[in-house]
Amino acid sequence: MFKVLILADIHGQSEFARRAVETNSDVDLVAIAGDITNFGGAEDVVYVLDSIRSALDTPPPIVAVPGNCDTLAARKALDAAGVNIEGLLIQFPSCFFAGSGGALRRAGITSYERTEGQLAESLASPLARLKTMDQSKPLVILSHSPPYGTNADRHGEQHVGSESFASLLGSSAAAVWICGHIHESRCVSLEDGCLIVNPGPGSYGYYAILEIKKGPDLRWQVRAFLSK
Repeated sequence: MFKVLILADIHGQSEFARRAVETNSDVDLVAIAGDITNFGGAEDVVYVLDSIRSALDTPPPIVAVPGNCDTLAARKALDAAGVNIEGLLIQFPSCFFAGSGGALRRAGITSYERTEGQLAESLASPLARLKTMDQSKPLVILSHSPPYGTNADRHGEQHVGSESFASLLGSSAAAVWICGHIHESRCVSLEDGCLIVNPGPGSYGYYAILEIKKGPDLRWQVRAFLSK
């Protein structure tokens, strides 16, 4: 079984992220769905990543995408740390990960805002590359923004996610879509055949666990659950 610890919206509160790793010491991977910092710089990214890695003697690998509260300096630090999978397709023994960072442009006051076209384009290359790979393994999409019209993008009575991501739910063949951004929409929800996971804000101590394994029929199975 391949076990993934899912974090999002840490906003610099590294102690909660560290505790999540300590509590789940058997995870094979840590996936962070953006907003690692709260408008912080490179040193803030390094502090969070070091906190996560210091939780265990043998730390699991980390994959991440930046969120709208991650500055340009923070995004460069994610690149330098080798964890940023924005626009990339990463292969693991039990799955593929494709990444897209940032959030939809609203008031123009956060650090990494994008148009629908830019969000769609960020996944175009990894999804095209996937077509040349062994597609029997499940695809996990890691984004900061949630797909529109799902249980992961409810802000009050409104849906505020990405419509371009919503259109990919059916066409990308993703088995799992991990996202964050909307703090109040924690969920594990099966929608359009895709398991959508919004772990809730890591800054409050929330996280989720994703498990990927082969069943008795040798087909890949995925399941996820939220922390309490």
